[in-house]
Amino acid sequence: MRILTFGGTGFVGSNFVRYAINKGHEVFVYARSMNEYAKKLKDIGANIIFSYDEYLKGVDCLVYFIGAMWTRDPKEFEYLQVKFPYEIGRKFFSVNSGKFIYISSIGVSENIESKERPIIEEYPHCNGLNPNTLHGKTKCEGEKLISTFPNYVILRFPIVYGPYSRILMWRIFMWLVSHGIGLKNDNMFSVISTLNTSKAIELACGYKKNDYFYVTDKEPTSLTGLFNDASKAINREIKAWFPLNLKLLEPFKSAHEILTMAYDVLSRQLVYSFDKAKRELGYIPEDVRIETFREMAKYYGIIKE
Repeated sequence: MRILTFGGTGFVGSNFVRYAINKGHEVFVYARSMNEYAKKLKDIGANIIFSYDEYLKGVDCLVYFIGAMWTRDPKEFEYLQVKFPYEIGRKFFSVNSGKFIYISSIGVSENIESKERPIIEEYPHCNGLNPNTLHGKTKCEGEKLISTFPNYVILRFPIVYGPYSRILMWRIFMWLVSHGIGLKNDNMFSVISTLNTSKAIELACGYKKNDYFYVTDKEPTSLTGLFNDASKAINREIKAWFPLNLKLLEPFKSAHEILTMAYDVLSRQLVYSFDKAKRELGYIPEDVRIETFREMAKYYGIIKE
């Protein structure tokens, strides 16, 4: 399969590019410059391109990863998560009948009306959803536009963990584990490893119908569980546990999209079902949490190769 990615040098995207190349797919990565992340992908066989029009016709699947988590400008959110993917999609379908994959987020369902847990897919394209962050709101808008395309799949991932993450949250998490420190909070929520995100995207590229899916790891977890799994991965005992009191986070939750989402996740159960993805896509997640934390520890230099 020939795959074109937008946002392929980012965290989730770069993991998928590595996965897809290892599976024998030909991957084209649209990038604005040959930065260090693009160079690393080129070294493993990715085709780095700086214009995309001429590649839209010859690929089987286009995957749009780009998100706007690192800005507070509403116009940036609107452009990167709504207008730009729609613009790309219109160009794509003017010359191609392949699959368009839009990477959305559980951010669209931060204020889901359903009280049922785990959350299931009874609310297509944000009907009944009321996200409370710019990220979630504009992902909803993006989903609605993408759903007008003739051949699409929308994937809603929860919190993603894995190697090559530039997210400060995961760096702090791994640093705390490496120093035997754990944060304790037993509210359950869903996460997903980069391996499982990549498996889902590959399956979605070959899916014959239009639909959207929640895609998660096999089991939900808690913050306490994540710290325990990471400590097992690096053979380090958590010697000091500190209860995470959400009242401490509350004054800061509006300071950044990630803090707002973290507060939402930890303050109540955000547990999602992947039953529809299993039934329709054939998606069966692998239980790789400890192995993935070991890869993260290697990437951050906590343990040696």
